[in-house]
Amino acid sequence: MAELIVMEKIDGNPVAWRCSDCRQKFSVRGKLTAQERYKLVTAEFKSHMEERHKVVREMAFAAGVPLPE
Repeated sequence: MAELIVMEKIDGNPVAWRCSDCRQKFSVRGKLTAQERYKLVTAEFKSHMEERHKVVREMAFAAGVPLPE
């Protein structure tokens, strides 16, 4: 199953990711909290998985990427 892979961090916080299957990029920038950024990118990735990969499953993040509290 495809995962979101962190590509770029600013001040230790992820701001850009890519799909592990097709390498499509996802970016959430601006003055957002880690929780807001996480919520936006997961929604975008869920839509991507349903449309591009025809998958309706729970998304996975790459191991070693801590989830925001």
